[in-house]
Amino acid sequence: MSWGGVQDLENSKKRYSLTWNGKTRARQIAQEVSTGTLRPAKEESKNWDNTENIYIEGDNLEVLKLLQKSYHGKIKMIYIDPPYNTGKDFVYKDNFKDNIENYKEITGQTNKEGIKLTTNTETNGRYHSDWLNMMYPRLKLARNLLTDDGVIFISIDDNEQANLKKICDEIFGEENFVAQIVWERAFAPVNLKKHFSESHDYIVCYSKNINLSINNGLKRNQEADNRYSNPDDDPRGVWTSGDFSVGPAVESNIYKIVSPSGRENYPPNGRSWRVSEEKFKEMLLDNRVWFGEDGNGVPRQKRFLSEVKNSITPMTIWKYTEVGHSQDATKKLKELFDEVHVFDYSKTVELIKRCIELYTIQGDIVLDFFSGSATTAHSVMQLNAEDCGNRKYIMVQLPELCDESSEAYKAGYKNICEIGKERIRRAGEKIKSDESLPLENREKLDIGFKVFKLDSSNIKEWDTKTEDLQQTLLDSMEKIKSDRNSLDVLYEILLKYGLDLNIPIDENKDFYSIGGGSLLVSLNKEINDEVIDSICEEYRNLLEIDKDFKTTVILRDNSFKNDVDKTNAIKKLEQIGINEIRSI
Repeated sequence: MSWGGVQDLENSKKRYSLTWNGKTRARQIAQEVSTGTLRPAKEESKNWDNTENIYIEGDNLEVLKLLQKSYHGKIKMIYIDPPYNTGKDFVYKDNFKDNIENYKEITGQTNKEGIKLTTNTETNGRYHSDWLNMMYPRLKLARNLLTDDGVIFISIDDNEQANLKKICDEIFGEENFVAQIVWERAFAPVNLKKHFSESHDYIVCYSKNINLSINNGLKRNQEADNRYSNPDDDPRGVWTSGDFSVGPAVESNIYKIVSPSGRENYPPNGRSWRVSEEKFKEMLLDNRVWFGEDGNGVPRQKRFLSEVKNSITPMTIWKYTEVGHSQDATKKLKELFDEVHVFDYSKTVELIKRCIELYTIQGDIVLDFFSGSATTAHSVMQLNAEDCGNRKYIMVQLPELCDESSEAYKAGYKNICEIGKERIRRAGEKIKSDESLPLENREKLDIGFKVFKLDSSNIKEWDTKTEDLQQTLLDSMEKIKSDRNSLDVLYEILLKYGLDLNIPIDENKDFYSIGGGSLLVSLNKEINDEVIDSICEEYRNLLEIDKDFKTTVILRDNSFKNDVDKTNAIKKLEQIGINEIRSI
């Protein structure tokens, strides 16, 4: 790993950059297409038919690739808490020859002994390089998903903070750096430390385009608002007063002010009045100067609550008194799980909720592809319940196996995903029953989630080297794998077409209508005249609503008895104006 310097700039085309062993390959990996798919797991989901939240089990590199079409430019905010590379946490060991099989072995889904998740110790000669090779392609892919005004928050500590900042400068652009926040994560010193007791982590924030991103600010402190009153019944409402003098002194603003009682006032030594004498007279006429209830006090400027911003610009130091500390996060998570310690190093709900509050509005999507115990999902639900929001989340987590000696494993949680899903279930119900929150907000709160699991394609074999993967999938003559069902295939089609995983799907006897009829898909094992006629009838109904409506019909190829039946079906569809017909 090395830093590109400023050497002989006039004669060199090289620019200042961070380089390391494997960077070129890491860049290539971000451009490769996944051979996998996401299979729906209704039985592990909650409120499948009504929820718009998504929980994905899988290697986040592959999942990010699969989401590229469906969620390109649609994610408003990303928060991630990746491995800090401290020597105690693992770094994803990507095997890019067959990453889906590698993923299954790592997570114990196959009978092979597989590749173990191991720590990345400092004795490893590629210590920092391994971490950078893991993060770089994931961040490249993540950037594509952000809206033009979207932002990403990344938790990190001193171990990789400098390297993270440099690769983010390259991926997001140095000009789109927003802030490096210091989170006071510990409230007590560790006296056994040799030099310093580290009490903070960082949260690095970048924007896709800093000129477009809007910081909503923080809600004003209610205690601060309580300082406002209206002793003179001013029709502009409650106000508070501020010092009318300011330093250092401006000579033109030093003059005599006479109070209503006749008292003469001059600014203190070394200071002057805040405004010129002419401006002061205007303020006096507008009743913006306060001399106390008896009219004998020093002049003070009235500041009306109605004229104050509704929000406060956040500072870059977030104290634990404001957003909680790591010990508090552990304690609250343990309480949620009936005093079972299920997860180490969880972030606080208040911390992530603040990030979400600053840069999202109604209906925005929040993504976390290092989901862990699903604190981000918990935070989205909590904030929605507080401000009547309808933000949605997408969680992605590798189903890393729990240690068999851990409390989590003994309590029945075999991997981290099981912990995350259960946390969302419990947190959602707890928020719903919290009577300190507005009832209307709780009643409309979405506490469900759809579960999807990374797997190999539902099609036995297809050419991943071609540029038109969508056409390759749909034109494939290979049969669908025997252990896959229609819903599996349907969601793979959605991903290849770049459709949202929450797009409305109406299931009829003979076909699925997707997105209000933009896709009509029949995966029946037998497609006969009755099926084709029902599709034609559906399209006629759509044309009555919109005479220019266009649809694409997808049919299961081996469902036709013979080529003649298939040809006749296509002709019948074309006769009513359906020209986009694909087979799978």
